[in-house]
Amino acid sequence: LKTLTIDLEHCYGIRRMTATLDFSKASAIAIYAPNGSMKTSLAQTFQDIAGDTASKDRIFPARVCKRNVKDETGAELPKDSVLVVRPYEEA
Repeated sequence: LKTLTIDLEHCYGIRRMTATLDFSKASAIAIYAPNGSMKTSLAQTFQDIAGDTASKDRIFPARVCKRNVKDETGAELPKDSVLVVRPYEEA
């Protein structure tokens, strides 16, 4: 995997997101951002890929969700290549 192209729409509150992640120099990427910047929504979308589950918009379920996550060849990201590290939650 050299690059990962992300194209999302209406996934857990993500109105629209497009990005290309470059894995040519590293095998992992960490996303660090302020609260409220949709990190959890992005993590849930990737968890859906790992669990072979359709993504959705929980607040507006009638909205059509678009989830395209592909490698540099245009192939869908295989579910067994996804690992989502959930945030720490106090009991």
